[in-house]
Amino acid sequence: VPSDTRTPAMFPAELTAVLLNLLTNAIKAAGNRGRILASIRSPRKDCGLRFRFDNTGEAVDLKNAERWFRPFETTTTETDPLLGQGMGFGLPITRQIIEEYGATVEFVRPRKNYATAIQVEFPP
Repeated sequence: VPSDTRTPAMFPAELTAVLLNLLTNAIKAAGNRGRILASIRSPRKDCGLRFRFDNTGEAVDLKNAERWFRPFETTTTETDPLLGQGMGFGLPITRQIIEEYGATVEFVRPRKNYATAIQVEFPP
């Protein structure tokens, strides 16, 4: 993450909710021995802020990935002692928050050696 990266003008609680939802999902999906790669791309003239989380958990089928943005859709079957049990609200809440700022969130093709990636992109 470049040290001069600045987020779009948004409420800190909203940004915290977005990052917390995406990161906890990545942690749960990666499992105990999994890996997560978090990256941010600073704005350029033709591109706004873009951040993504790749993880080594189970792959998300990109053709059917929109289903995970519907309420109550979850892969969590067991309660994690630290992160709790997913109820299927994290991604719908994340999408609702960032769309208010003209941003998008979607599953994208993961980087090599990763199974799943989700990306948030804010406009320039």
